[in-house]
Amino acid sequence: MDKDKVTQTGPDEAKKTDRIHAKPLPDILDEMDANIRAAAQAAKRAEEAAKSAKAAAAAATAASKEAQGAAEKAAEEATRQSREALAEAARKAREAAEEAKRAADEAAGEATKRAREIAEEVKDLALELALVIRNAKIHSSETFVNEVDAFRDKWSKSK
Repeated sequence: MDKDKVTQTGPDEAKKTDRIHAKPLPDILDEMDANIRAAAQAAKRAEEAAKSAKAAAAAATAASKEAQGAAEKAAEEATRQSREALAEAARKAREAAEEAKRAADEAAGEATKRAREIAEEVKDLALELALVIRNAKIHSSETFVNEVDAFRDKWSKSK
């Protein structure tokens, strides 16, 4: 059966009429009025939802801008702190290098001083040994042995 058509059969022949003519006019008007009101309410709810969505989008945009500002500020602060830390590390490294150089210079100075002292001792030892050998040639071999023993005793005690 067709939705828009209502079939009425009579004794002579089937008669077709429109659905509008099948209902009384006040019922049709009431139904139309109810549909219009429902459509108006749906439109009003859709408008309110659109306003809410617009407000939510504005709030999200504002939050996004605020987050972006906070992120930029945090990035600037992190960059500043990194630069400060890098400068501090460079300063400390420079100070440590200078201190190491001073310590190395001091150690080198001490080593040079000690090497000179040892060289002087070796020089004195060589001169004294040369004198012992010269005297041994001049004197007898017993005197040579005594001078070598005295020389050995002297240098073994000075260590």
